[in-house]
Amino acid sequence: MRAAALVLVALALSGCETTAEKAAKLEKVAKRHEREAPVDAQHGLSIARVSTKVKVLATTILRSNEGAAVVVTLRNTSATPLRNIPVEITVRDAHGASLYANTEPGLAAGLISAPLIPAHGELQWVDDQVQLSGSPARVVAKVGEAASASGPLPRLTVTGTHVVEDPTNGPTAEGTVVNASGVSQQELVVYAVATHAGRIVAAGRAIVPEANAHSSTRFQLFFIGNPRGAAVQLSSPPTTLG
Repeated sequence: MRAAALVLVALALSGCETTAEKAAKLEKVAKRHEREAPVDAQHGLSIARVSTKVKVLATTILRSNEGAAVVVTLRNTSATPLRNIPVEITVRDAHGASLYANTEPGLAAGLISAPLIPAHGELQWVDDQVQLSGSPARVVAKVGEAASASGPLPRLTVTGTHVVEDPTNGPTAEGTVVNASGVSQQELVVYAVATHAGRIVAAGRAIVPEANAHSSTRFQLFFIGNPRGAAVQLSSPPTTLG
């Protein structure tokens, strides 16, 4: 299956670092992500308690020549932001048999959890690495308990986005993530959802390995489905809170 996204060059850097300083920073970030991880990815996703704060509003399954994707619309009904929200999905056929579930060991964090949902906010979470073994009929989604996020949230915006036609891979979206905060972001996810006549017709996501503080980073993502003539919405929740 095609890789989830390609990342282009960073447009701004936050100063020079020695090799030792960079290694120490990366080790610190890795340890923080390990502490904050909602699940142990090596053993697979397993939700023991369903969240009472995050509701699943809708699910959509998309298929095209490029593969398959699932979109889950989530709402945080609480008065506090929530981070590292476990999201379990199961794709079933018309007879109820499971065709795919994101509970296998080894999946990336972005395929089993949502980085952050603001207080009383919504997020359209995308898994564009769905591998189907039959004809899908519906998606069942379950959300696990998540930790509260305290303090000011990093300010991230997606700008300058335009849909282009890649001669090899079909429609893609290109744009810029602006990190206006003083906190660098690691493994930042950019979600794209295209809607037409009230229906989701395409979706995709990009992974930005690092979005430095007070900088802009270019991204490119590939769609599952056809976004031509549709309204495309993009979002990029922070993965690192400082």
